[in-house]
Amino acid sequence: MFKPGVRTTWLVDDNKSVRDSTGAFLEAMGLAVRTYESALEFLETFQPDQSGCIVADYDMPGMTGLELLETLRRRGSRLPVIIITGRGDATLEQRVLAAGGVRMLHKPIDGLELADLIEKAMQQAV
Repeated sequence: MFKPGVRTTWLVDDNKSVRDSTGAFLEAMGLAVRTYESALEFLETFQPDQSGCIVADYDMPGMTGLELLETLRRRGSRLPVIIITGRGDATLEQRVLAAGGVRMLHKPIDGLELADLIEKAMQQAV
């Protein structure tokens, strides 16, 4: 259950093993984590007063991580969004940054780099 005022990492990835392993690592790093298997599932529970950071996979069925980012911006959300992907695509990275994303990370993800990036994004969003 979402608790107002608690900064949470919202992890959105259709790959269960990525959600489970990345979520467990981030929790071990002291971060509160909520996981979702799709962008649409996340949007169903999204509340504008949520604080924290979204980490979303780019390649997901139904809605990509970039489309999730664009949808949040249209709704007025300024939550920091980090996109993760298995693609090595500079054009996609430029699109993520142009849409207001914090950064695009390439899989396999360095957990320490991700945790550090999440902390910095949350501090800058305050």
